[in-house]
Amino acid sequence: MEKQEYQLSPNIRIIPDSRSGLAMVYNTLYGNPMIVNDEGLRFLNLFKQSTTIEGVCKICDENPEEIIQEFAKVFFLIKVDFNEREFLHQQKSQHLSKVGTGRTVDRMGLAISNSCNFGCADCIHFQSSSNNGVILPIYQKPIKQLNMNWETAKKCVDLYIALRKEHGDDHCKIHFGNAEPLINWPVVKKILDYCGDMSKLTFEFAINTNLVLMTKEIAEVLKKYRVRISTSLDGTLKSNDAVRIFKGGQGTFDCIVKKFDLLAEIGYPLDGFSITVTNKNFDLIDIDIIDLAAERNMVSIAFDYDLISLVNVPVATRVGKLMFLKRYANEKGIDFFGTWDSAFRNLTSESLLKGSYAFCAAVEGKSIEFDVDGSIKVCSHTTTKVGDINTFGQMFDRTGGLFKIVKERFPGTDDYCSGCAIEGSCGGQCHVTREVVTRSVGEKRQALFADMCDFYRTVTETLALEYVRSNGTAAIGNRQTCTL
Repeated sequence: MEKQEYQLSPNIRIIPDSRSGLAMVYNTLYGNPMIVNDEGLRFLNLFKQSTTIEGVCKICDENPEEIIQEFAKVFFLIKVDFNEREFLHQQKSQHLSKVGTGRTVDRMGLAISNSCNFGCADCIHFQSSSNNGVILPIYQKPIKQLNMNWETAKKCVDLYIALRKEHGDDHCKIHFGNAEPLINWPVVKKILDYCGDMSKLTFEFAINTNLVLMTKEIAEVLKKYRVRISTSLDGTLKSNDAVRIFKGGQGTFDCIVKKFDLLAEIGYPLDGFSITVTNKNFDLIDIDIIDLAAERNMVSIAFDYDLISLVNVPVATRVGKLMFLKRYANEKGIDFFGTWDSAFRNLTSESLLKGSYAFCAAVEGKSIEFDVDGSIKVCSHTTTKVGDINTFGQMFDRTGGLFKIVKERFPGTDDYCSGCAIEGSCGGQCHVTREVVTRSVGEKRQALFADMCDFYRTVTETLALEYVRSNGTAAIGNRQTCTL
């Protein structure tokens, strides 16, 4: 019989459910969630002090070796001389070797336009075509070039396609976005036509648009190329018009809904939309927006809270409202998700022992976003530049921007997050959150990040309890909340 001593992993977390008598058990670094009953919990407690299989046999009615090996396989039990964090670093090295060749990149974004015809003060991309007379977020400086030209767009696409071909991949994902891409529709159409002529490749296209500039002609082209359309509607009329406004201050609800109708009329209806909640519409958001989606046979709603404006609303209140809306949407057959479920989605989808993941595709090294001037970021929302089209390959070098950001953001390797209950599955939150925090100062800076940490932990535990009560059938599907 094996003499090796085992002990309970210091990274084990147990979320008990008093209602069912069951608990969700997982490793904070690697995941591997399991639903365990009282007997299983008592068995794990035998290893609070290190002990051998032989020692456990003396107090068990049956041979426990098989159970011990099962728990050891998912790192609930570990050998006393085993360093879990060092093992994770080895996983990180394997992933970084792929990042260094560009093999991890599977999607690209084009910031077709940094201009917008809306005047939503809380929008991270809020811009005017001239930057005159508009109050911009403090971290956005006026820029000269607002629209991507055709030559730059073509070069970006060519670089991405060449990278995919280099690694033997013939499927490409291209996203059009940033502020309002339909402002620069001619370039969008040129890219669609250009890619459409490449018979040896397949493409998935997506676009983020506020829809207001949508015409029947544009809609027909998007339908032709099966471009996935993502848009936002921040509640029914009163709620939406409190935050989504034209530059003159008028509400946008009626105009957006008319475009919903236009798309439905040509046989290309939306399957859902996004909702962003700020302090201006938090009290106005209710189930009526879910009813609107259900009436239009929509099947998904992406819901998120503004990063900054709701800090003074208690986390429990935010999570409570979110879960209330989620349950109602699910009853209507609508998938209800957002960045808030990222940690739980990672936790219940794949173990870091078997693969690699991060908070999102961007900081995992899967996506690159080309800005209007040819600079490169990891997503359309971030301000961190990782490269440039004129020095494209350098961002994959060990000193390059993409390599650096993936290395720094790999789950389980951030000292600030060490010991957190969702350290591995969260991986240090959204990169944009961290950027917003670094732009804040003093006590406000710490409060912002701590608030989001508390929010993610609370919502993940709440989702875990629902997971337990559904006997593991309520895990969130393997989807990305960002379009890119």
